Amino acid sequence: MNERIILSIVALAMLALTLKKGDKLTTFLTTGLAFGILITWTGISSIITVGLLIYMLTALLISITSLKISGLSKIHKTTILLTGIFAFVANLFSIMHWPYAGEVRLSIIIPIILYLVSIFSGMIKRQELGYLTIMNVDFLFHLIR
Repeated sequence: MNERIILSIVALAMLALTLKKGDKLTTFLTTGLAFGILITWTGISSIITVGLLIYMLTALLISITSLKISGLSKIHKTTILLTGIFAFVANLFSIMHWPYAGEVRLSIIIPIILYLVSIFSGMIKRQELGYLTIMNVDFLFHLIR
């Protein structure tokens, strides 16, 4: 429960930060992640599943659009691409209860490390910081659980 509260606060804060920067694409992507997280507060299992699917599809869309963003260094593109893919795959393995879900959950340390490297190499000034932060906070909670 505390994890969901913290993740919701982070999602709302990053959405406000992204809205302030004014880019339509990053605002759309951050809104998709935030909506997917906030819809889980309903408590109805089918709506929670819809929220998780929205989160996963937005993460996949983030990975696809990262290939077309110009002005990013290779490490920043790699960070965005792998973060989106890992967010999609980790949640998919978790939902479907597929084998090796624990190993996939453990491997999400890779995008967390890339996120930290990107933050220290100038990503903090970029518009993509909002949705990357939301997904990486979610990764941290996946590691803790």
